[in-house]
Amino acid sequence: MAITFVERESEKQKAQLVALTQKNKDGVQVIVGSDYGLINVDVNHARMHEGRAFFAWYARMDANKLANAASIDIIMAAAPGITPHITVGYICGGDCEFYMYEGTTTTGGTSFTPINRNRTSSTASQTAMVTNPTINTLGTLIDEQAAPSGGGPKSGGAASAGLEYVLASLTNYHFRLTNVSGQPKMAVLTLEWYE
Repeated sequence: MAITFVERESEKQKAQLVALTQKNKDGVQVIVGSDYGLINVDVNHARMHEGRAFFAWYARMDANKLANAASIDIIMAAAPGITPHITVGYICGGDCEFYMYEGTTTTGGTSFTPINRNRTSSTASQTAMVTNPTINTLGTLIDEQAAPSGGGPKSGGAASAGLEYVLASLTNYHFRLTNVSGQPKMAVLTLEWYE
């Protein structure tokens, strides 16, 4: 079968019969069918292509391991009308615990500019973020998880949260990874979201 190319007169044109179309690699509208299958991706992937997907992290690597009982803290708050859809991942060289709080109050910290996952996009995140501030009040605990390291000298704790949260705008969210292994370990806390 041949691929049929179409030209649309108007996106608002009313019609009784509708054929599903999409753009091909050349930006030309084509009718979806057996010769040109429907392209579909998950929402997170689509938002990345739109330039609306972001990433942030804080890492304590081998030269600067996270001490036992110490934490990595990331605080984020979205602008009015912005509701980030977020997932969290973390890894530690030993046993660790993850906590997520809502309504945390803080002072200080180091400002972090979220990274746009679409490196061809100039869109900036509408979310403010700081790492390792002074925590004044924790707020409401809304998630806690443990990542046990298992046994052996080369064991490590890691998790990538399958849960997605939709965060409220103008609200501080606190993501904390705590090393509970009994000794200094490498640790990384990552946040991935779209707005």
